[in-house]
Amino acid sequence: MNFEAIKKAAQDYRPAMAKFLRDMIAIPSESCEEKGVVMRIKQELEKLGYDRVEIDQLGNVIGWMG
Repeated sequence: MNFEAIKKAAQDYRPAMAKFLRDMIAIPSESCEEKGVVMRIKQELEKLGYDRVEIDQLGNVIGWMG
């Protein structure tokens, strides 16, 4: 396994990950009012190409790949 290639790939994702985390922090998400954050996570998983993304009855975002 080429760990340098993995490290390089991770560095390439850094700006996108930082933006995603900033977005999540900026969205108000008090207890029982997390819909905005849930929708932002769902949007990110869809953008990343997950095969299926769902929100269950408890408000959890579930993504499947493969």
